[in-house]
Amino acid sequence: MEIGGSVDNKDIKKFEDTLLELPQIKFAKHIKSVESAITTSWGADPWTEKQIAIDCLQNYRDAQVEAAKEISNVKVSVIDDQITVYAPTTYNLKKLFYVGSDKAENDLTIGQNGEGQKKAFSDLARMGVFNPINLSGHQALIVSIGKEIEGTELRPLVYNYFTINDVKGSYLIINTISKKLKDEFRVGMQNFFYSENPLIGEVLHSYNDITVFKSKKKDGICFYRGLARLTPGLPVVINIDKPYAALEKKTKQDRDRKAFDEKLRATYFSIFAKSGFSYRSMRNNSAIKYILSSAKHLWSKGHGHPLLSAIAIHSYGSLKDDDAIKKIFGKDFIAESKWTYSRDISYHDWFSTKTQNYIRSRTSKEKKKKTILPSYFTNFGVMSALESFIRNRKNSESRIKNKKTKDLTSKEQKSIDFLFAAAKSISPSFAKLFAATDSDDPLFNVQFKTITCKDLLGELKDKYDYNHKVIYLHKSLFKESFGKMFSVFLHELSHALGGYDGDRSFSDCLTVLIQKCIDNNSSVKKYGIQWSKLIN
Repeated sequence: MEIGGSVDNKDIKKFEDTLLELPQIKFAKHIKSVESAITTSWGADPWTEKQIAIDCLQNYRDAQVEAAKEISNVKVSVIDDQITVYAPTTYNLKKLFYVGSDKAENDLTIGQNGEGQKKAFSDLARMGVFNPINLSGHQALIVSIGKEIEGTELRPLVYNYFTINDVKGSYLIINTISKKLKDEFRVGMQNFFYSENPLIGEVLHSYNDITVFKSKKKDGICFYRGLARLTPGLPVVINIDKPYAALEKKTKQDRDRKAFDEKLRATYFSIFAKSGFSYRSMRNNSAIKYILSSAKHLWSKGHGHPLLSAIAIHSYGSLKDDDAIKKIFGKDFIAESKWTYSRDISYHDWFSTKTQNYIRSRTSKEKKKKTILPSYFTNFGVMSALESFIRNRKNSESRIKNKKTKDLTSKEQKSIDFLFAAAKSISPSFAKLFAATDSDDPLFNVQFKTITCKDLLGELKDKYDYNHKVIYLHKSLFKESFGKMFSVFLHELSHALGGYDGDRSFSDCLTVLIQKCIDNNSSVKKYGIQWSKLIN
């Protein structure tokens, strides 16, 4: 039967003979040939051999899923120059002609547009592979290339339909000398998630339809809803089996079956880390320990990885004190300091001169003997200069609380009264905020105590509420020069107004007091002389 001049009786006879050469076929009778609107020039970018193999195999995978059959029953064989794909299920070969798919109603299938097979047939022809054979039940289809359309350089796909004896299942048969194409079909089923996939090893963790396995492939593989989408570069297999809006838009528009770009790669890892674990299951988790250990070749050289970053961010600090994870890294690493990854310091405190100076100094010393890691490694318990600063501060505060403080002696109280008198002489309005007598109606009630820990010269803490403060002063300050003692005294009082070091209101207050001291330097000098007599 000739349609549009694209096929003649000689072609039909040749196709029937081709079918009868197959061991499955006992008889073949031509039904019709239909010229398609799809041409060999369809699609801007030709598919690679891998993309063709994946799409052809996908139809067989989806047929198994729709029939609730095991995906492992899809078999691929390559003998000499013939590729054969088999599945025990059957489907109507007429579906291959039309654009559009009834698979969209099944969330478990991958193909949604009905375009992939047509693209595969077209691009097979581009690379010189002609007349692929499709068998299913009593149906046979050979897709050939029609004659050039007059006035164009376009050649359409022609669908040649035959009735045959029942072949019990479905087959795709491709004859080719292309080694690359044959190789991609040999390993093609590895691009789909199923329990018998030879690349999938031991289950490490499963939660919320997200499962992580050991990988038998060095670079690993990440599946989204049954199809391989990216290679993590680590020997791990991740399967996200439920839809997520952030990924669905890409997959539904991705008719070329391309891997995720860098943005979606990060999104994929974020979904895995955020939704693949309960908060409690992250500690002492074999999957996380395995991923971190398998990435040692990266972080041992100071490099990070987006999968590690995602796990760190979404652990919300729960892994910091995990001894098993700390043991992985040891003590030969230091993380960059970043406020984002610390929950124990305020934004204002982070920018204080004291904090920044400590970070710079500590980092400079540590990097001479340790490898510096990205800042998010602090969530794995790797110490940063900032974490060291916070730890030292907590230790200091702990020492303050552990009965290392004392009430003022009578002589020390006289010194404090003297300092208030000096403050009143340079700024009466400031001193009045902290006046010691009830008649003065102070804004702040301040109590002073002495400390002996080496890490603190002075510190202000709230006692009962905003108006009640305790100022700790190092005992040695009462024997220091007036300038040193008075500056620490004013510094700690200023905290009552401005909070942390670096806070604008604190800085402004301290600046004004410095100005007052300079403007009243004669008064300051007088009190300095009197102070020397007082402490001696």
